[in-house]
Amino acid sequence: MSRPADKPLLLLVGVLSACTFLVGSALEMEALKLLTKGVPVITLGFWVWRSGADRFIALGLFFGAAGDIFLNIPGAFLPGMVAFALGHGLYVYAFWRWQPARTLTLIIPIVLYLAFALGLMLPGTGELSVPVTLYMGIIGAMIWRAAAVATLAHDRHDDWLVRWLPVTGALLFAFSDTLIGINKFVTPLSGVHYPIILAYWAGQFLIAASAIVRQRG
Repeated sequence: MSRPADKPLLLLVGVLSACTFLVGSALEMEALKLLTKGVPVITLGFWVWRSGADRFIALGLFFGAAGDIFLNIPGAFLPGMVAFALGHGLYVYAFWRWQPARTLTLIIPIVLYLAFALGLMLPGTGELSVPVTLYMGIIGAMIWRAAAVATLAHDRHDDWLVRWLPVTGALLFAFSDTLIGINKFVTPLSGVHYPIILAYWAGQFLIAASAIVRQRG
């Protein structure tokens, strides 16, 4: 379990590193961005881990932080995508443990989203078409399982906050990744890096918070 001083310290480190990354982005200081981009999500991972909450969520956060770092290294887009995919897979497993019901009706809107996103992106992916398709499939699985937690919880974790934090975080994560894909494979979007990173951080925070709140419930 975490000590009382851990949470404020981790929050402070995470917020300061996030602000530093945004400054580095505005000033185009690549070294500063590389040093700070993964830190906010690393602090979330330690927050979950030291709170005794779901370890699979914590590990997913750590893989996400690795993906952050890879995406800031030129030529490392594919390793970054693999790291994020592993993180998503851990989230899928965690959400499945929270709510194992197989709800096929929830898949329909997710499939429509994937079809739309891939329809936009695939023509520009080239050799990355297969990895991108697989990655988007994992995102869809994460949304599916998070939505199952939100709509089908019938246990002591029925509290609306516990139920809806995971799917809100998953949707923000998917929104961020979709913007990345459009910016990289469809057309460059001016200033898109800020909504990408802010939606991503918010999504990761909500997923982390869902594990914390659930563990305390």
